[in-house]
Amino acid sequence: MRTVNVTWWVAAAAMAACGQSGPGAAHSAAAPVAAVAPDGGAAEMGLSGWGDDGWWAREWARRARAARGLAISPAPLDTSKMNHRQRTQVGLGSYLVNAAGDCTGCHTGSAGYLAGGVPFVLDANGSTVWTRNLTPDPATGMKLTLEQFKETIRTGKDFLHPASMLVVMPWLYLRWESDEDLEAIYAYLKAIPPVANAVPPDTKDALPLPPFIPFPGKYTDGDVVRDLPRDDESFDPRRGLAIAPLALPRLEGGLARRYGTGSYIANATVACNECHTNPDRTADNSRLNTASHLTGGKVFLTPPPLQQPTGYVRATAANLKGAAEGFFSEPADSFARFRAIMDTGTLVDETPARPLAFPMFIIADSLRNLLEDDLAAVYTYMKHTKATTGSSDVAHQAPARWCAASGDCHTGETCSSGQCVGGACATDTDCGTCQTCGSGACQAPAADSVCVATEN
Repeated sequence: MRTVNVTWWVAAAAMAACGQSGPGAAHSAAAPVAAVAPDGGAAEMGLSGWGDDGWWAREWARRARAARGLAISPAPLDTSKMNHRQRTQVGLGSYLVNAAGDCTGCHTGSAGYLAGGVPFVLDANGSTVWTRNLTPDPATGMKLTLEQFKETIRTGKDFLHPASMLVVMPWLYLRWESDEDLEAIYAYLKAIPPVANAVPPDTKDALPLPPFIPFPGKYTDGDVVRDLPRDDESFDPRRGLAIAPLALPRLEGGLARRYGTGSYIANATVACNECHTNPDRTADNSRLNTASHLTGGKVFLTPPPLQQPTGYVRATAANLKGAAEGFFSEPADSFARFRAIMDTGTLVDETPARPLAFPMFIIADSLRNLLEDDLAAVYTYMKHTKATTGSSDVAHQAPARWCAASGDCHTGETCSSGQCVGGACATDTDCGTCQTCGSGACQAPAADSVCVATEN
């Protein structure tokens, strides 16, 4: 089972009880926001006009994504009776599910592809949610209509448990996707083979959760409140500009469009902020925690079945955008390095190359399926987004390494409670995640460690 910090969801319920609407609520006086950018962010970018890269260019990109999606689908697809529009839509849905997103990371368990059944424990009382069977199996699969599916993603409404909204499922990020992309995902989920897998019912009704959080209609999660552009275009860079959490850099033309596309992928499909910002929302939960934007620090317990294969027991999300310690601020930073890391699932600039930790190695397994232009767009967005300064811009500990015996550890280390300890250190940063440096040696975390208690 995986454990999840459910604090935000409980706080959202409290906001709803006070007449606020969660992510769509007014911002607190301590966190002022700028005026609405009426064109969805293009003016804020500094463009004299958004410009138009041409219908055919946009259609070519759509078809290229659809072709890649059809090629990478882990499930067989019978497109023999589909017309061109239907094949393109299903292929685009596969691209969103298997490349731009990571639906399989949670919804694929022992029962089969996207058949759900992975449990997430929410609290000490054992409140648990199970990932849903998304396949079209008539008895145990997803039965939502298209409109219900879109309502679920946009508001968190749980049609199986109407009294309490969805938790764990990152709908707070996915809700910014365009209608065309949500419809493509739905079409793909209806096209994959059905898998019979009855998922246990959730046990979350004891938590103080609202039934849903209304869709705000504008982008309200960042430092700038922006109007959303029309939502009938897939991977729309204008929508990406609108949902960027920070004020936009001054870019023009093709670079601005790549930045917008990268923002759309990072903020509406991959949800980079959810793992790489700690905490990912402000104390009043009204918006994203932009003060610590993408500086990492969240602690993730590696699921026990993955500890030996990955070599880690827990890891800390990397600092990506810190001005001093961020990954994209390093002198060796380049798109070639970024692409190689995604392609190999390892930190290629270390010797020997160190494998990525959970959950990033699973996400990289999806991102490596992106078209080169889209992966470059993500890099462009990360590179040109304003770097974060302040107390959150720090170096984080490397993953705590797994062991079954001391022979699995480095020379001079021992195996204690399934993790390697005893390595030489000067500070805690020299040790594995949640370990401490004492008397010049790394020690396992105490049973009451605050660090371990924050594991997701």
